[in-house]
Amino acid sequence: MPSVSGFLDAAERAITTVVLAAYRTWLAAVRAAVLAPYNRFRLSPDPNGVWMASPLWNGRIDRLMADLRQIARRGWIDAARDLNEDLPFDVQSEILSDQLQRTRNLMVRTPDEVYRRVIEELGKGGPVDEQAERVRRLLEFEGVENWESRARTVATTEVHRAYAFGGLAAAQRLQLRLGTLFKRWDSMRDAAVRNGHRRAHHQVRAVNQPFEVSGEHLMAPLDPSGSPSNVINCRCRAEYLRRR
Repeated sequence: MPSVSGFLDAAERAITTVVLAAYRTWLAAVRAAVLAPYNRFRLSPDPNGVWMASPLWNGRIDRLMADLRQIARRGWIDAARDLNEDLPFDVQSEILSDQLQRTRNLMVRTPDEVYRRVIEELGKGGPVDEQAERVRRLLEFEGVENWESRARTVATTEVHRAYAFGGLAAAQRLQLRLGTLFKRWDSMRDAAVRNGHRRAHHQVRAVNQPFEVSGEHLMAPLDPSGSPSNVINCRCRAEYLRRR
């Protein structure tokens, strides 16, 4: 089995490829549907074309979630190994299933956001040719929205979040039979680490108690209850302990 760092690096590369392909393919379908009235009849773009491509996006997200479940499984296994225990993976564990559902809910709202942005561009008015050009730039993968950067951020964040919550779920399950367990925040300690995360390095808490990181309470690295500036692109990990 590869090291944790090796596994997460490989997972991040693989999920980045998946998410980039999802955005690229879906945006092309949205662009074709929204701009169809303009391309055929020189009429104003139709924002409802976003919904025509939604099934394609949802299918891509379903495949992404299957990959994230496997990453959570590795987090579960590693947490159990930290505690010298063997524990069958349970994706239905409450805190894990809740987190995976949160991730899915976030991702499937992307068409709503794009629909809103198309409406905004059309609302600026002007000649139909200008409207169509603004919408085209919005929906091009290399266009004004910097979709590639967004896709890479999603991949990094959700890989590490799935791993973190897989570990937390396993530790909470093991605590039922082992009694109080502990977790330790471990930062990567490199130049990219946030100052607050660096200060949290080796902070120890009981498994059911939150870490305090940059003034926020986080049950695990990448806890979505934290502010975006405190969790997005985080690469910190938790290690699980029998004693402080």
